[in-house]
Amino acid sequence: MRNKKLLKPTLLRIKKIKNNNGTLIPLYFNKFRSFKAKRIFIVKGNKNFIRGQHAHKKCTQIIIQIDGETEIVIINKKKYKFKLNSTQNRILRIPPMNWVNITFKKNKSSFLVLCDVNFSKREYIYSFKKFQKKLNSNV
Repeated sequence: MRNKKLLKPTLLRIKKIKNNNGTLIPLYFNKFRSFKAKRIFIVKGNKNFIRGQHAHKKCTQIIIQIDGETEIVIINKKKYKFKLNSTQNRILRIPPMNWVNITFKKNKSSFLVLCDVNFSKREYIYSFKKFQKKLNSNV
């Protein structure tokens, strides 16, 4: 990762198709440049539950809010704050080497996560101090 440009998190617009029978949200993977999903999971929680509290070395994640609302704070060289809720037409793309804290803002909230790297414990950084040290030595 040495001398690579640090990528910031970005909100991406998605299309929602609504009619009397409900809402359809199509996702076209060819719209996510250089992203090939290898793992998908759903996270559920109630108000004030906290998830994340880690960074990924190589994994890019795409977060799609399913129900409720979450606040996502992302830290690299800067601090970013995003609020995602199930009524928005947006999803969040989080590149590697970004520290992520997610707080559920409503009960029975859930979000879907797409990852481009298979699970491995070695892929995670769980200490914020170690994350900062690695970030400062590689950028």
